Amino acid sequence: MTISEFIAEVESDLSSFVKDINRTSIRTNVINQLRKFGTNVTELKEKVEVVKNSRVHLPEDFKSLKLALRLEGMGYTTQGAPEATEQIIRQRIENGAYFDELTQEYVTTCDPKIVTEKIIIDNSAVNFYYSPKWLSLVKGIKKDGLDSKCLNLHPSIRNTSKDEINITNGIINTNFPSGSIYLQYNALQTDEDGEIVIPEYTTGDLYEYLLVYCKLKIAEELIANNKNPQGLTQLYPMWNQQLPLLKSAAMKEVRFAGLPKNWQRKFKEKNREDIAFFNLPGLPRA
Repeated sequence: MTISEFIAEVESDLSSFVKDINRTSIRTNVINQLRKFGTNVTELKEKVEVVKNSRVHLPEDFKSLKLALRLEGMGYTTQGAPEATEQIIRQRIENGAYFDELTQEYVTTCDPKIVTEKIIIDNSAVNFYYSPKWLSLVKGIKKDGLDSKCLNLHPSIRNTSKDEINITNGIINTNFPSGSIYLQYNALQTDEDGEIVIPEYTTGDLYEYLLVYCKLKIAEELIANNKNPQGLTQLYPMWNQQLPLLKSAAMKEVRFAGLPKNWQRKFKEKNREDIAFFNLPGLPRA
């Protein structure tokens, strides 16, 4: 279920208060709550972002950083009409290469890597070549925007790289004014159109938790502003009482969904091994 579909469900359940419901607040609440459920509700994504005025606005689906590199332009090649302007396909390739001054081409090697960004424009291919360099994380950076295994946290990188980044309020701040950076990050799940979705698991506890949470926040806002709170004042205590139990159930559902494949079979086999340990050996027949 997409967030847009979820908002429609909330509005349907609270149809008497639709004109006072803030859709943006619901969207923000859902995204913020999904981020609290760890990496089991995420998928790994990569993206090249352009730095302007020493900052980059992170994608809406961003949860935590796994890798960040600064990309320094090395050149580009074109195939087809160079005047075309409509972007259709973007692809990132990483390989070892060097630039041959005689042939004016990049030659593949097993040595230092370059990053190639291939863009198809009106059936004409343009390949942009970059040299990746590590980005250091500033001291004192908040860890809530970082994956526990973020490579940029390694001491050898943080103590040697002069290019630094910080993450605050959905923005990457850099100590260089412009350029391009390559990001690898844990992202909230999206559909084929890029719309953030609420993962659907077996029990539906995650959905139920988010539904009651958003209703509770809407009720708090309407009651606080005295916007026709009749009825909500009766439902509010019930939702408030349900919320901790629903959150606990949602956490269990998400953890269960994150278990590796074939875990049930392996779990049963381990149980059989543990039980068999206490079985007496069979006696040979006389």
